[in-house]
Amino acid sequence: MNAPITSPTSQHTSAMPSSQPSPTAMIVPPQPAPLKSPSTDVFLKDFTLVAEAAKRAQMAVLMRDMEGIGLS
Repeated sequence: MNAPITSPTSQHTSAMPSSQPSPTAMIVPPQPAPLKSPSTDVFLKDFTLVAEAAKRAQMAVLMRDMEGIGLS
């Protein structure tokens, strides 16, 4: 009888992975490339500038339309 000296459970515990992390588990994926924003994003972020420009344009149109009106 040529039976193995070691039991299957002792072989199973020796085949378990060690507690140290493998080098492949430490690899961090690279950050995604930042998207290029349009050049108008800087101005659209500051809504006060947009509101001021709209108000000035509205007043310019109003003045243009009203300059031909006279009071009698």
